[in-house]
Amino acid sequence: MCGIFGSIGRNLSQSAVENVLRVLDHRGPDGKGTFIDPSAELTLAHTRLAVIDLETGSQPLTSEDGNIVVAANGEIYDFERIRSSLETKGHRFQTKSDSEVIVALYQEFGLDCFEHLRGEFAFLLYDKRKRLLVAGRDRFGIKPLYFSRLPHGLVLASEMKAIFASGLVEPKLDPRGFDPLIDRAADTGCFPFLGIEQVPPASYLTIAVDTFETSITPYWSPQIPEEAARPVSDPSRVAASEAAHTILEKLEEAVRLRLRADVPVGLYLSGGIDSSFVGALMKRNLQSNLHSFSISFAGSDSSEQEFTRKAASHLGTIHHDLEVSKDMLWRDLEACLWHSELPFVSLAPVGKFLLSREASKHVTVVLTGEGADEVFLGYRRFFQRAIRDTRSGGANASPQLRRLKRGRVGTALAKRLSLLMFHRAQRRSLAAARSNSAKAALASKPLINAVQEARLAGMPLDILCYLGDREEMAHSLEARLPFLDHELYDATKAIPVDFKMRGDTEKAVLREAAEGILPDDIRLRPKRGFMQTSEAVDFYGTDRTRTEALRRRHLTRDAFSSAQIFSYHAFLLLRLLACVPAVGSLRRLRRDSNKVIMYMLQTHMLHRMFVTEPGWRNQPLQAPEDRAEAPKAKELVS
Repeated sequence: MCGIFGSIGRNLSQSAVENVLRVLDHRGPDGKGTFIDPSAELTLAHTRLAVIDLETGSQPLTSEDGNIVVAANGEIYDFERIRSSLETKGHRFQTKSDSEVIVALYQEFGLDCFEHLRGEFAFLLYDKRKRLLVAGRDRFGIKPLYFSRLPHGLVLASEMKAIFASGLVEPKLDPRGFDPLIDRAADTGCFPFLGIEQVPPASYLTIAVDTFETSITPYWSPQIPEEAARPVSDPSRVAASEAAHTILEKLEEAVRLRLRADVPVGLYLSGGIDSSFVGALMKRNLQSNLHSFSISFAGSDSSEQEFTRKAASHLGTIHHDLEVSKDMLWRDLEACLWHSELPFVSLAPVGKFLLSREASKHVTVVLTGEGADEVFLGYRRFFQRAIRDTRSGGANASPQLRRLKRGRVGTALAKRLSLLMFHRAQRRSLAAARSNSAKAALASKPLINAVQEARLAGMPLDILCYLGDREEMAHSLEARLPFLDHELYDATKAIPVDFKMRGDTEKAVLREAAEGILPDDIRLRPKRGFMQTSEAVDFYGTDRTRTEALRRRHLTRDAFSSAQIFSYHAFLLLRLLACVPAVGSLRRLRRDSNKVIMYMLQTHMLHRMFVTEPGWRNQPLQAPEDRAEAPKAKELVS
């Protein structure tokens, strides 16, 4: 993986380019490169994490005739087969890099080249002859690619902070990016900063060099066939077994392709089926020892440690078990948020940040189980309700509102009261934004299909960011996600939902695919989400001392007045509710109040880090300091 940056319409100063390269250094510490075309006022910059072709894979890459230039982030799988096919057509390659096939595919197929790409990628391609800049992104948005429109031009980057570090865009908070009740569609998602957009997943953006005219074109659709939502009245064992066999075949292929690297490859391991299944298929296709990594949260009642150790023992991995305390999580919150650029409501992402730091000491690449829940309906209650409402013609709330899990009356009350959490100056515009997003979210398709597609589309805006790319790349670690392989998805999206959600068993067809490969105590174990495994935030209880300095800095009247996103009076009420006894029905009220306060706190942290005291203006640029000594993992050789 790497960091990429591009600008068009302004010639950047050398110091601005150096700022960009510094702010993206964690994404690519193994090399830096730039390409500048002064006549087009175009700059491409690249920071490299060397994973394939360690010797000659420097970027940006240029075609033999000099007309095509590419700066790429991510991996193109099965590239050696693609390369051989292109060589038979007369193409010649200068490196052994997977990214170079993008150049030849574009020369051969033009903008249809995306149909031939399989992987996790984002890239910028400059066609000198056509005076065209192309910004493309993988089908699920695993690799980030943001952009901002200038009065005359455009600026793009792997991270928002790189856009700001260029000096072309002044960071300002966008209230819509902090409202969780605005639906996050792939092409309309709002981010915490004004003027920031994303190249949508499965799409490419073209920019005409001379006119700055832009166009976004989708090249693939995750749309689920309507028949998949229809009930299976008499489910045939043969049909279910065939579906499971298809999954096993495609998943193993996806895993095998993701083992290709010139550096060590490891595994993020939990005690559930997703990562354990990936690990078992890795072992079947690896000749070397496999390192696995897991995290446990000291003091949490939801620790996965017992189950991850069982999974590691079954797989026979060299297992690294990182146990972190809540003190460690709070101390690394600021550094984690600097990299995620998005606020979150628990400390679990900080755990992923620390786990990635530990894994990077041993490997450069990890495979993960992310995406299985979205593809195979793993959130049991959430998807069960959607199936039920699809079949009964019941409530048709937007996918974002359905995630509140409060029923029709509770959801309506939450919508009304939640606006009061925001600064008075923002409420009218937020109400309008909510209304528009809700209308756009409703579609004339089976509700369960719309809900699943919305969950997939929303992944780059949350889980793939603060539990994925950003926390891993903070430590120059590349993550690969076999469950978000588009050929696996295409082969399984037509499988009936009744095969995926069978009674109270989520991901039923995936569990069947793992039969004989994983022991039943792992294969059939109910899902527990990573966000649920850390102890809940409790600002005025168990975390009072730990958070005192953060509260004094970021939850003051001045902090609320400066950011102008949330209401200080609403915070004062939430502070009272966050102190109610944690008994009976009050327990949830206390927990939810703490979550909202956590969101407010991080909003003000982002405002300080990016708006009032931006780090890229300092020399040399550094992320917020890790004030705690790095925790050490226990190594278990299974």
